[in-house]
Amino acid sequence: MSNLDTIRKRIEQLEKLTEENRVNKEMLKGELENEMTYLEAVEEVKAAVQKRKQIKEEILQKGPNQEIVKSVKDNQEEMSTLREILSAELLAFYQETKIEEVAGRRFMFNAKIMPKNTYEKRNQLGQYDSHE
Repeated sequence: MSNLDTIRKRIEQLEKLTEENRVNKEMLKGELENEMTYLEAVEEVKAAVQKRKQIKEEILQKGPNQEIVKSVKDNQEEMSTLREILSAELLAFYQETKIEEVAGRRFMFNAKIMPKNTYEKRNQLGQYDSHE
């Protein structure tokens, strides 16, 4: 069996198991939704989560906390951009040198199989294109 045949077979296995899990999860969801005690507990949790969210927002809206929240958000955006750039640079570096270590740190690449219906909407890194 060729590598391509093996890959196709593995994809078919994954698709079959994914569908089986989807059906099973729907059945479990139906069972849960038929239990009144479960539904009551869900409503209690929703109320508690809403209260927690409101208290958290009040705390984070206080003067110095707003600045910290903004700083964290800005840093996360910058880190995300840096990770994307670094990923592209590491791929190019590896293609040129076949070396898997930089600055004493080993790196690796992760290949993913994209779902059939979303593939066209994603860029080469598997991320949704921002213009959509």
